[in-house]
Amino acid sequence: MTNETPENPPPTPPNVPEPVNEAAAGQHGFDGTFSSDGAASDAAVPDAAVPDAAVSGAPGYPPAAPGGHEIPGAPVHQAAAAPAYQAAPVYDPNVTAHDPNAPVYDPNAAAYPGTAPVYDPNAPQGYPVGGYPPGAYQAAPAAPKKPMSKGLLFGIIGGAAVLVLLIAAAIVVPNLLRGAAPTASDAVEKYLTALSEGDAEAAIAFVETYADDSLLTDEVLGASLELAPITDIVVEESEDASEYEATVSASFAVGGETIERDFTAYNSSEDGWLISDGLVMATLTNFDGLGLTVNGAEPADSSTSLFPGAYQLALGYEEFALDSDTDTFTLTTDADSELFWDIYPVLTDDGAATFRSLVRTAIEECVAMKTLTTPCGMDITDIDLSGYTPVDGSVTRTITSDGQATLDSMLPEVDYSTPTLVSTYDTPDVDMTLQGTKDGTTSEFEVLFGGYMDTPSVDFAQETPTVTWD
Repeated sequence: MTNETPENPPPTPPNVPEPVNEAAAGQHGFDGTFSSDGAASDAAVPDAAVPDAAVSGAPGYPPAAPGGHEIPGAPVHQAAAAPAYQAAPVYDPNVTAHDPNAPVYDPNAAAYPGTAPVYDPNAPQGYPVGGYPPGAYQAAPAAPKKPMSKGLLFGIIGGAAVLVLLIAAAIVVPNLLRGAAPTASDAVEKYLTALSEGDAEAAIAFVETYADDSLLTDEVLGASLELAPITDIVVEESEDASEYEATVSASFAVGGETIERDFTAYNSSEDGWLISDGLVMATLTNFDGLGLTVNGAEPADSSTSLFPGAYQLALGYEEFALDSDTDTFTLTTDADSELFWDIYPVLTDDGAATFRSLVRTAIEECVAMKTLTTPCGMDITDIDLSGYTPVDGSVTRTITSDGQATLDSMLPEVDYSTPTLVSTYDTPDVDMTLQGTKDGTTSEFEVLFGGYMDTPSVDFAQETPTVTWD
């Protein structure tokens, strides 16, 4: 047996002519293996290397002897396309399936023309001997641009449509709330109708707002209608209407009281006809700090807008009340709200009694002190005693009978800059005496002038109202 190595290649098999009688060869069985002393290797040919066509009677193979034995003297077939030794096919990255006709790897044979280079175990890993032939690998073609999906396209179109609808809604919705108002008279009639129905949102769409609108709500308007319903609405057609401005006369009843007034309207290119004087401006600064509510709601500002109607005012402190015969007012024009300039908060009877009680107690505590000074005034540290020095702790103060009467009838005064702060200018008469010393001699003195009491005040906004002195 000859060792087959790259240095000692096997002898080249002789050219064997193909059998003459192919028909006769097909009459004998063939087990798919054969041997030859001149060309075959000692190793058996792997089953996977045998061509699928190596069956009994195939063209180019010798006829078989009966029983599967070779016929003596018959020529041995050598496949022209493959050497005697066959191994697994050479790996080709461009081949994705087994090809039975592909060349078979022979480690002892030179590279066949047109095939991949022979693998060299000593070459750097991943590279064949001699390198890859030019053009063996080509750059992958650029991936085609993915077309926009229908879902994305529909999403963009849908988003644009939603944006258009939102813009349209911002323009159309206010007009729907108002309804069509082709004339100034129509706008006034729809406005008064919305008020009579308690629909603040619809009503406000017909008027121009220019101040605090925190009271333009369904709740405040509903309370107004409970106090005095709006009925008997009559609106006349404007006689002096132009394309841009009109005066509309109307009459309506508020709580049974008929109101007749004119409304001024102008034509807005964006919002249609708007009523410029449809609201009532009320200034309520006289009640700052007193927790004022209007129909149960506290305004956000002391100058506020109101719908025409009836309004009840209330203060947040039980010690205070309005200096008015009533707390409910009908307001249909700005002129009606001018009465608030002449209405002030005053102490209730209970509030006045609380004030007098607090002040009396504070005064009596001060009068009882023997010191030259007190928290409520009556300071006599600088009194002239004809050369005598006042003795601290020797002062006696006594409220006169007239003073007692004053304490009983003190008139509280509300500070209008701070309405919760109440004071009085009525202070009681107090007699005072004290001692003075000179050259070791002590004498009694009566105070005829000086030592006046300060002004007492009570701030009812404090959690526990107390008396302070100014």
